[in-house]
Amino acid sequence: MKNKRQSRIVRTGMTTMALTSVIVAGCSGGQASAPASKEGEKAPAADKRGSITVSMYERNNIPPEEGNWDKNRWTEWVNKNGPADVKYVTVPRWESLQKFNALFATNSAPDLILEYDTGYRNQWYAQKLLMPLDDVIEKYSTNYKDLMKQFPQLKKLGTKDDGKLYEIGKVNPLVAAHRIYIREDWLQKLNLQMPKTTDEFLQVAKAFATQDPDGNGKADTFGLNLSGNGVAIIQHMFGFGEVQWRFEGDKFIHEWDRLKAAVAFQKQLFDAGVVDKDFLPDKNGEKAKQDFLSGKLGMYLHQEIPDKDYDALKKNNPGAKLAILTLPKSEFGQFSPAIGSPIQMVGAINAGAKDPKAVMQYIDFMIKPETARTLESGEEGVHWSKNEVGCSKPLDAEKNKKEISYISDLRMMSSVLLLGKCAFVEQRAQDTETQKTLRELAIQANQAYVSKDRSIPTLKPEYLPVLPQDLALIVKNTEQQIKDTWMKAVVSGSSYTADQAEKDAKNIWEKSGGLRVDEFYSKWYETNKANAFLLKDLYQFGDDAIKLYANK
Repeated sequence: MKNKRQSRIVRTGMTTMALTSVIVAGCSGGQASAPASKEGEKAPAADKRGSITVSMYERNNIPPEEGNWDKNRWTEWVNKNGPADVKYVTVPRWESLQKFNALFATNSAPDLILEYDTGYRNQWYAQKLLMPLDDVIEKYSTNYKDLMKQFPQLKKLGTKDDGKLYEIGKVNPLVAAHRIYIREDWLQKLNLQMPKTTDEFLQVAKAFATQDPDGNGKADTFGLNLSGNGVAIIQHMFGFGEVQWRFEGDKFIHEWDRLKAAVAFQKQLFDAGVVDKDFLPDKNGEKAKQDFLSGKLGMYLHQEIPDKDYDALKKNNPGAKLAILTLPKSEFGQFSPAIGSPIQMVGAINAGAKDPKAVMQYIDFMIKPETARTLESGEEGVHWSKNEVGCSKPLDAEKNKKEISYISDLRMMSSVLLLGKCAFVEQRAQDTETQKTLRELAIQANQAYVSKDRSIPTLKPEYLPVLPQDLALIVKNTEQQIKDTWMKAVVSGSSYTADQAEKDAKNIWEKSGGLRVDEFYSKWYETNKANAFLLKDLYQFGDDAIKLYANK
C-alpha cells in the first residue's frame, strides 16, 4: 500500500504560520518590458507572449448580448491585461468528466484543467495525464509560489503519492455552500413553526404541498426539491456526507446505515407527493430552480441565490419572504450541509501542455488579489467604487447583473481570503433591497451551518488520501451502479425498499472488491489520525481566518 501521500495530509497549524499578505507582482498585464541596455550593447529580446487553452464550465448563463466563451468582455479583459493569449475550452458543468475524457482521448484537452471534483483529478493523475508542477512553479511562478509559502497546506494537499505536486489550489473563508431556503411567508400563512427534526420537516413539506400556501386554489406546489443539491442535503441531515466513509473514535468506516436512513426518508417524501415525481431527469436542478422562482417550492435546497434569481422570485411573488433553515435533527444527530473548502485544490496542468511557462504566468495573474477583485466586482469606475471601508460598492446593480453575474467560474482560482475583510459576507453591499436581503441570508447561512456544534458529517473528498489506481477503478466502476440502486428505492414504492437497496448496494460493492478500498482507508486513518487534516482542523482554519483577515 502506498503511504507517501498519507504523510502529506497534515494538521492545519495555522497559528504557527506566517500569515502575512501575499507579495504580488507589480505588473497588471502583458509581459514586463525589457531592461534598458548599456550603450553599445544589444538589448535583450522580450519574452515571446504565450498562447494557451484553459477549461471553462459551460452553464449556458451568458446573456446573448454579452457573447460567449469564445468572446465576451471578460475574455477580452483577461487577454488584454494578462500575460498570455487565452482560448477557453468549454465543458458542461454537470457532465464535465465525460467531456474532459473525450478531450484527453483526442489529445485536445486544454493546457490548464480547472475541475472542482477531486475524484476526477485523481483519475487523470493515475492515468499520467497531468504534469508535475514542482519545477514549473519554481522556475516560472512568483505569486503562487508565495501563496504556497504562506499556506503550506496548498503544497501538501496538492502533492500525490509519488511525492510530486500536481494541483493548484486556493484559500477562502469557511462559508456555507449548500443551503435550505424556506418560505417564511408560507409558514406564517399556514401557522407552522420552523421544523427542528426530520419528522417535523416531513410534516411541513406535506403542508406546503397540500394546503395551497400560494392561495391560487390549485394543487400546484411542492414541499421541496430533490433534484440539484436536494438529495445531497437530505443525506447530510442523516449524517451522510460528501464521501462514503466517516471516522468514529479510533475507526474509519464505510457508512451504510446513515445512507439507508436518508434514502428511506427521501422515499417518504416521494411517496407523500411532496416532491416533483419527475425529479430524476432534472440532473442540474434547472426545473427545480424554475419551480422556486415561480413560487411553487416551499423549501429550496440549493446553493447561494444570485441577485437576478432573487429578483425573479420577488417579481413573480412580491410577498415571498425567505429564511435559512438550520438542518433538522435526525436519529443520528444534527449536522450541517456542505461547506466550502477553505483550502481547495481546483486545477492541474495537462501533461501535454506545450508552454507550461505561459500557463504558470496565467495562473499567477489570475490569483492576484487585484484580478480576483475585478472578476468579482467588475472594473473600478465602471462597475464599482470603494465604500467607506475600502470594499467594492456597485455603481449600477442592473448593469452589473448583466455584465458580471456569469463569470464566477472565471475566478475559480481566486484566493478570496487575501481580499481581507472584503472577503467576508458582512462587508457585502447593501445598496438595494435585494443586496440587503441576500447579505442577511448569507449571514444566516453561515451562522446556521458553519458550526463545530453542528459540523458536516465527514471529511471533504479533497482531504482524503489518493487511492492507488486499482482501488480508484473499483470506486469509479461501482459509483453510478450504487447511486442508481439507491435511487431505485426512492421511486419504486413498496416494490423496492431501502433495506433491499442497501443489500444490493453492498453486494455490488463487495463483489467488485470494495472491501479492499475500505481496508485502505481504515489503515490510512489508523496510521495518520494523529496528524491528518480532520474536521476539527477544518473548523480551526475557519476560526483563525476570521481572526487574522476579517478586519484586515
